Parts: sequence; C-alpha cells; structure tokens
Amino acid sequence: MSANTIASNRHIKILDMLREEGKIRVDELSEYFEVSPVTIRRDLDYLNSQRLLSRTHGGAVSVDTEIPLMVPERNFNEKGVINRQEKHRIAEMAASLVEDDEILFVNSGSTALMLIEAVNRKKLKIVTNNAGAITAPYNPDMELIVLGGEYRAQSQSLVGILTLENIQGINSTHTFLGVNGFSIDKGLTTSVIQECSVNQAMIRNTNGKVVVLADHAKIGRVSNFVSAPLDVVDILVTDSKTPKELIAQIEALGIEVLLA
Repeated sequence: MSANTIASNRHIKILDMLREEGKIRVDELSEYFEVSPVTIRRDLDYLNSQRLLSRTHGGAVSVDTEIPLMVPERNFNEKGVINRQEKHRIAEMAASLVEDDEILFVNSGSTALMLIEAVNRKKLKIVTNNAGAITAPYNPDMELIVLGGEYRAQSQSLVGILTLENIQGINSTHTFLGVNGFSIDKGLTTSVIQECSVNQAMIRNTNGKVVVLADHAKIGRVSNFVSAPLDVVDILVTDSKTPKELIAQIEALGIEVLLA
C-alpha cells in the first residue's frame, strides 16, 4: 500500500472520528494511529486547508455541525447499484450532449462508466482513468484511450503521476465528471484524494464544457476531498428527485441544470 493511500485512509478515519466526537486532539490521534504528532498535525492542516475541519490549539473541531454528513468511499460495485435507474437516465441525457468526432475526458465512477456505455453508438475518442471502461461494450468507431497509472481496486480507477502526465498531452472537446458530492459551499468533492488531481487536470485541459454527472443523493452533500470549485462547471446533469430549491441555487451560479 502506497504512502498516499495510507494517508488518505487516515484522513477518512479522522473525519469519521470527528463526526462522532465533535472534536479531536493531536495526542489522542497520534496514539490511535501509532504515528508521530508531526504527522497528525500535517494531516489536520491539510484537512483544514480543504475546509473539512477547523484547526484548534492541540487538535481540531467540526467546521460546521449543519454541513451534511460526509459521503464515505464505497466499493465500485456497491456504487453501481445505488440509484441505478437515476444514474442510467443521467448517462443517457449526458450522452445526448455529445457529437461525433469529439474527444471526451471521462473520470472514474459508476455514473461515468454508464456514460461511456451510453455513447458507444457514436464516433468518438474517450480518454478515461475509469478502469471499468476496458470491459464496457463499444463499437469500432469509438476509440477508447485508457490512461495509465496506479490501479485502485476499490474505485476501479487509475491515478498517480503517470495518469497526470498522460492527461497533459491531450486536449479534450468536453469533460464529463462523476462526483461523490456537489455542494454550493464546498464545490465538487470526492472520497479519494488521488482522484482530485486527475479531475483537476482533466478540467485544465478541456477546450469546451465541463459537465458534472450527479444523482440527487450527491447534491448538497460533501465528500472528503475538494476536486474543484463550482465556477468551473458549465452543466450539471442530475435527476428529477433533486430538490427544486437546490436547483434554483445552482442555476443562480450560472450553471445549466439538466434533469433526467
């Protein structure tokens, strides 16, 4: 297990403990994780920079008790059965935005994989870190480019330096991103810290629109790590179960909302 993965798992556990206790101390965390106080302070400083907690002398407290519960990382196969019908409709609607001969960035996640399956009748180039795409059906006119990198079995995704280097050499027509959380205050969030840099690189190398795919359970929720602010988003494709008041707030930011 890589050092980044160990740190990411520790961050998730720290946030879990904070939700349960309301406050945490450096010395207690150091003893619990069997790491140095310096390592814990570095963890807390990072989580504070992501606005996921508030640093205090000797520890940290919850940043806001009214913020929705963090969305934990789920196994890829488990994610694939949650709100499956809504995700399928979202993928089909997002596919209608795609024209032949485009180059698309598509990230990891179950909804993103459904999009890849939904556009398989078009003549496209799909560039993705979604390892599940390898076994997805697609026609000979669709070229699938799977980014290299470190394979994460939990999310069936490819991450790391090799992934980022490959993205840097490609400019997409549009980018389609699945997320774990979509929040007015926190922006786009994910449960996997390594995937933040992948999402950010895809956004930077997009010539056209950034389209977010998120079912109603993701809207107004916050996951562990911030991928990007909402001002990078052009279109949100969600489902009709998303509350109207949240849709109005999102549209007020200049983001087009499409309901599947």
